[in-house]
Amino acid sequence: MTNQPDEATRLIRRILRVNHAGEHGAVSIYQAQLRGLNKADGELGAWLNETLDHELRHRTAFQDAMPQRGAKPCRALVIWKSGGSLLGWLSSAFGRVGVLVCTQAVEETVHRHLLEQISFLDRADPELADIVRDILKEEVDHLVYARDRLPQRSLVLRMARALVSLATETLIAISTRGDSFRLRHDLKDAA
Repeated sequence: MTNQPDEATRLIRRILRVNHAGEHGAVSIYQAQLRGLNKADGELGAWLNETLDHELRHRTAFQDAMPQRGAKPCRALVIWKSGGSLLGWLSSAFGRVGVLVCTQAVEETVHRHLLEQISFLDRADPELADIVRDILKEEVDHLVYARDRLPQRSLVLRMARALVSLATETLIAISTRGDSFRLRHDLKDAA
């Protein structure tokens, strides 16, 4: 006889695994952007340092929530680190605009994922829902900062955001072996 976790427990573990991995990738993005950014842009550099501190806290919050829920980190963290570093480096090569486009696209993707999770977690794990909700507030601040500093009507920038969003979703899918798509489907079914 096996002691299999119920469906809600499995979903909670998957949420933690993908969120922790995503924060790991975000840390790598911001670290690479800080290394590649023109040091003359002090305001953006200060904001990136503050944002990096947020992402480090978010990653720790998800990591700390894992043990009591029987969750383990994603086995493909190296993909998140490498992908995040590449995305951060490429975006910083385009300067301030590249960094902001990357931030807006990544944070829009994160925002969608976290909102889907909160509706399920409010019922299944209110404590974790509160953690995700607190993190979402800072992620929204990152999104607003980037969005408010970019022209939204530019076709080139819209295409760049779409490309970064696709890269983010692809990284999520590859590193979770499709788990993120199943999670999204399962969260919709659980709603």
